[in-house]
Amino acid sequence: MYFTLTAKDNHDAKLMGADTVRLCEMQGIAPRLKDEKGMASRVENNIRGFKAEFLFARLFNLPPPVVNVLSDGQIDFWLGEYSIDVKCSSKEDGPLIFDSPEKFTADIAVAYGQSGHDPRTFKLHGCIPRKTFFERAYRHDFGHGERYVVDSNNLDPIEKLWRLHVETNHSSSRGRTQQRMNNEK
Repeated sequence: MYFTLTAKDNHDAKLMGADTVRLCEMQGIAPRLKDEKGMASRVENNIRGFKAEFLFARLFNLPPPVVNVLSDGQIDFWLGEYSIDVKCSSKEDGPLIFDSPEKFTADIAVAYGQSGHDPRTFKLHGCIPRKTFFERAYRHDFGHGERYVVDSNNLDPIEKLWRLHVETNHSSSRGRTQQRMNNEK
C-alpha cells in the first residue's frame, strides 16, 4: 500500500528532522552528516523517519509525532497498550533493520519504504512483533557490523495490527487478544 503525505505534514517533517539534528549539535553531540559511502545525511534520515511517523499517526488516528530532546526510547507511538517503533527505509522495498535486540524495545515495529518517484509517497510494508522479528531475522553486515534484518516481504500485513488494536481496545475479547499478542512477544 502506498500513502502520500499532505503538504503540511511533509513541511513539518522537514522542520522536525532538521531541528532534531540541531538540538543534538547544541548538546555537543555531533551526528554524522554523511557516511563513508556518501549516503543520506542524518538530517535526511530524520526527515524520512518523521514522514513515516506522520503517515502512521494519520492511518491510526493518533496525535502527530513530536521532537524528543533526549530520546524517545525507541518507542514512537502507543496504540492502546502496545508500543510501536516506526521505521523507514530509503529504499522503496528496503528491509526492516535493527542493530541489536536491545535496539528493538517496542512491542511491534512498523516498516515503510520511501518511493523512488515522489519524496512525499511511501510504501507501507507491514508490521511485526518483536519476538517474531527475531525468529525471522537473519544477520547481515552492511559495512558497520552485523545487524538483524527481515525483508519487507516477510512482514505481517498492517491489517494484523489494526485488528489487534480494535480487538484489544474496542471489544469484549480483550483478554484473549492480549494473551495472543503476549505469546508473540
